[in-house]
Amino acid sequence: MQASPVYKSFSRDKTMEELLYNISLWSAEFDFIHSELAFIKRLIKAYPFTATIPNLYERLQLFTLELDNFEKEKNNITKKINSYHLKLSETPEINVLESGHFYLLEYEKLAEEVFMYLIHYKNLKIQIYEYVNGLIN
Repeated sequence: MQASPVYKSFSRDKTMEELLYNISLWSAEFDFIHSELAFIKRLIKAYPFTATIPNLYERLQLFTLELDNFEKEKNNITKKINSYHLKLSETPEINVLESGHFYLLEYEKLAEEVFMYLIHYKNLKIQIYEYVNGLIN
């Protein structure tokens, strides 16, 4: 059994520029996930598979429900990212946020949430791809 990666922060101090850059990366990643979720759900709902496979419909429905849950969670995280970005944008110029600073603590909490979401999302995609690959062969 493979151990699941754990979020770890290595730098205690971060610049405001670094935080804003990372937020832009997260936003881009979640924009891509938005398109990807829509495609995967559409593929599953198109039902292009042979109906002779036992429990096929039920399994595809479970995947659809999981994808819906991931979409809701993605939307919640995106709102948090946007809110955090707005707070940072409205903050007077602070070049370096030192360890323990409120915005840095909030960033670390959000970074861990994004990290865990991406790990779980990639695991779900692997499950779906493996299942669908088995249906195609």
